[in-house]
Amino acid sequence: MNKTIVKSIAYTPSLPLMLKQSGLAYGIRCALAGSLALGAHAVLAQSADEAESESMPIAAIEEVEVVGIRASMRSAIDRKKAAGTATDSIVAEDIGQFPDKNVSEALQRVTGVQIGREFGEGTSVSIRGVEPQLVNVEVNGQAAIGASDPFASAGRSVDFASMASELVKALDVIKGSEARLTEGGIGGTIQVVTRKPNDFDEHYFQLSAENQYNDLMEANSQKYNLTGVYKFTEKVGGLLNVTMADRQSTYHALRNTEWVRQADYDNSPDKTFEDPDYANITDVANCPDSTCEAQWYDFRARIPRTSIWERDEDRLSANGMLQFELSDSLSAHVGYTYNTRDFVQVDSNMQLEVASESNLDPNSFTVGANHNASSFVTEEATIVNRAVHNDWKLESGIFDAGFDFDAGNLNIQGSIGHSTQDQKIYQRESRVNANGVGNVLAEFSGDGSPVYDLDTGLNSADPSQTFTMNEPESYWFYSRIYDKPIETKDELTTAKLDLTYNFDDGFITKLRTGFRISKEDIGYSRSDRRITRIIGNDYGGDTWTLEENAALISRNSYMLDNFLGSYDAGVPVIDGWLGFNAAGFYNDFLATHAGNISADELAIPEVSYYDVERNIQALYLQLDFATEVAGLPVWGNVGARYVRTEADTSGNALVEVQVDVDPSDPSLGNVLDPNHPMAYNDERTLSNDYSDFLPSLNVNLGIIPDQLILYAGAAKVMAHPKGKDLNIAATCLIRLDTESLNLGYTNTCSAGNPRLDPYRAKQLDLAINWYATEDTFLSAALFKKELDTWVLERDEQFGVNYFNDGTLYDVTQVVNGSGATTEGYELTASTFFSSLPGILQNTGVSANFTHLEGEDTGLFNQLTNEELPLPSQSEDSYNITLFYETDMLSVKLAYNYRDAYLHIPADRGGNPVYVDDAGFLDAKVVFRPQGALENFKFYVDARNLTEEGNVYLNGPGRLSENRYSGRELTAGFTYSM
Repeated sequence: MNKTIVKSIAYTPSLPLMLKQSGLAYGIRCALAGSLALGAHAVLAQSADEAESESMPIAAIEEVEVVGIRASMRSAIDRKKAAGTATDSIVAEDIGQFPDKNVSEALQRVTGVQIGREFGEGTSVSIRGVEPQLVNVEVNGQAAIGASDPFASAGRSVDFASMASELVKALDVIKGSEARLTEGGIGGTIQVVTRKPNDFDEHYFQLSAENQYNDLMEANSQKYNLTGVYKFTEKVGGLLNVTMADRQSTYHALRNTEWVRQADYDNSPDKTFEDPDYANITDVANCPDSTCEAQWYDFRARIPRTSIWERDEDRLSANGMLQFELSDSLSAHVGYTYNTRDFVQVDSNMQLEVASESNLDPNSFTVGANHNASSFVTEEATIVNRAVHNDWKLESGIFDAGFDFDAGNLNIQGSIGHSTQDQKIYQRESRVNANGVGNVLAEFSGDGSPVYDLDTGLNSADPSQTFTMNEPESYWFYSRIYDKPIETKDELTTAKLDLTYNFDDGFITKLRTGFRISKEDIGYSRSDRRITRIIGNDYGGDTWTLEENAALISRNSYMLDNFLGSYDAGVPVIDGWLGFNAAGFYNDFLATHAGNISADELAIPEVSYYDVERNIQALYLQLDFATEVAGLPVWGNVGARYVRTEADTSGNALVEVQVDVDPSDPSLGNVLDPNHPMAYNDERTLSNDYSDFLPSLNVNLGIIPDQLILYAGAAKVMAHPKGKDLNIAATCLIRLDTESLNLGYTNTCSAGNPRLDPYRAKQLDLAINWYATEDTFLSAALFKKELDTWVLERDEQFGVNYFNDGTLYDVTQVVNGSGATTEGYELTASTFFSSLPGILQNTGVSANFTHLEGEDTGLFNQLTNEELPLPSQSEDSYNITLFYETDMLSVKLAYNYRDAYLHIPADRGGNPVYVDDAGFLDAKVVFRPQGALENFKFYVDARNLTEEGNVYLNGPGRLSENRYSGRELTAGFTYSM
């Protein structure tokens, strides 16, 4: 029996220690207060038991082995108490067993941790509202790297869905900082600890198997785990842990891809938003330009659509290690962790595209609340049936070799590591279109959910031609295939040495020092190809006909059904539509047009690439101390870390030069001169370097020694810029023509920013932690983080010597910002009700609540100029876990909730995208039979019992996506010997 335990720790002296008086916050506070009272009751009960035991003879004391949920909770508490800074832990006491289905979903139970979900499972992790790419992740002390978004250029966010929970012994979520900790986590550091061979005294073998059923797909998936330990001698052991799984997953979505503002539909005197530059103009008739008039433009959906995305995935996670005790003072190990995800994803989309006002009947609009168009009728819309076939493979590996030398007061640890991440995506899109479609009424509910019937559509050029979405002949415009291969590579090599000297007495208890050097290479490449065949056009002497296009669709089509299943989207939805096999259509298209596709059309040119090489050297000095103040124990650590970084970024640069058509007669205008000596279209390399001094202080005061502890911490932290933001990708124009020079027009560039400073922050923590008993823990914490330097959205910078060649440009690029602040508080309580009578003595609860606030973010809504919150920051989040456990049975019911948060500051249309608030209820039952079956465990696991979806919003009443991935039920067993 295994179980998670979540503990908390953190603070900021400037924040009030109170919850806002909302019903939700009040309820959570009351629940935590109740846990406090029960915890106090447990303390008193245990004190009585201890008093009784002290009077008993030693021979009468029976040693009881504690296992399962209780053991997991105790181990997590012990790890927290032993940590040098603000840390929470999750521990799996049972080998190969972890509390949740994956590492991300286990982490969401930790106070202050919030996760993102894709295809019904947890993926990315943020800590205290700091986005996932700014969380540092290590596996057995070595950096883990990865890309969590398959279709975005490389980021640092680790996708925890790639990491099998069966590999994990413990997870430490470090929210504070120490000088000895590797830099790189503005939000914090997550340390993944796997089991080691010499944790075992003898040979060990374990096998587990499970079946998972998704009720939306009505599909089954299997997972198998094998763990084996072989003890060559008492001091030499080997361990192998392998998890293999196939996973079928899906999401169905009702979508509005982008809300745009292109016109004033209701002629309301009220502004949709206020532009500060035109705040004094209250009547649109007085506007001097279109920028002013845009204040009255209303919102409308640009692409309402329905989508079914399905994945068929194979996963493999493996960890192997050899461990040697070479002598009483020297041990060594070598290990490798490997994770791979290999899947085919098919995205089916039926969409109504209304890109501009010319696609719509201008007299058909109605406008609802928040200046959102609540209905319109099409005149010249495009209906697109689009399917995308994605082949995706992600491989990551971590090699680790090290030694531990312990000679009395001196301890020396050294290691080398090599982490890799390779990602290959081949995206093949197939689409068919009908253009000029009129007579489709699109309506939008109060939350922006679209309702429309495409089968009412008519060809505006020929009204006798009707549109029926399930008839191949209705797609009368064109067919197209689209290739987008993407490759990313990330390779990190590290070496580090840590020395610790233990003092026998005095104020200083330990002196720690060491260094770490690393080299990281990040690469990204994307290619692109589109081949289109318009009906009625001639290609190489062949005319593409409607009949041929319909036949191509028919050969590769099938019916999609059961859209959204039992999920209530709040509006009527279609059951399904004519989908098609994206890969089959793609191959059939190429075969059909083999005789008329030109060599240029067949080429797949590289359209974007970059390489980043980063060399980092770090060294630190840390002093651990212990003393007494007024008879109370005080302990902690103080130190500093110095980090030196050098980065070289290579990428494509296009520099065009504009000159006079005829230098002797400027009135003839200008032209681009591709042969000008300043013109350039090739790779460039730009360099940057920076240094950081990172002091840290952690202090603990034992108000009640070993029970009630006051903690305070302060530190500077940093994280390196994301590789995609360093990408040069420059398109520049040098203006040398006479007109530009006379009018003062400047040279311009649109580019990345290879000279970005790192993310830098100062943080403060304060917590009061009560370790009431072995099984009861309570905590209240405050924290504050000031982001001195971070990365904003693209902005124009003037007079930049971008290429270091003396030529100045006005450059639009991502830039550094400063001044953002995030602060908040955390409450945590967990206990076993051992002192209660009867069945209640086997029950327990773990609960936590986190409140976050941010200000001065420097992020603004591109359409309304309103300030945005920090990405990934939910104002409130909480967890409640109830459990029951005996020797044979354990039951867990866990609920996780988080408020709405900003997903991205701007989509393609300039809209911010938010993820709406959501709560997920999961349950797990484990049965451990006795007697002949005592080596077995049987379990049932259910996820998303309340059929929660993921809702994405562009603003009030502007639904972007309503996704649903179904409920999942898992049944399995574990055999150990």
